[in-house]
Amino acid sequence: MLTELESAINNFIEIFHKYSLEKGNYHALYRDDLKKLLLAECPQYLKKKDVDTWFRELDVNQDNAVNFEEFLVLVVKLGIASHEDSHKE
Repeated sequence: MLTELESAINNFIEIFHKYSLEKGNYHALYRDDLKKLLLAECPQYLKKKDVDTWFRELDVNQDNAVNFEEFLVLVVKLGIASHEDSHKE
């Protein structure tokens, strides 16, 4: 049986593949894939940054795709923002 954290990690992988596999690539989210992911999975964060800004920030190696490691940067940034929001009154 998986722990809650192990399940959460598996969910991140499943979400990444849900959008990366639209073009048949396990390893890359392209700009339009990232847009679909952000619109569907975390639209409230598009109020702070648009898709192009997120894409430029995440595509660290500048290969015009967001790989899983780069996607995890998004997860961390959203996690930090969510944590900060949870402490606001």
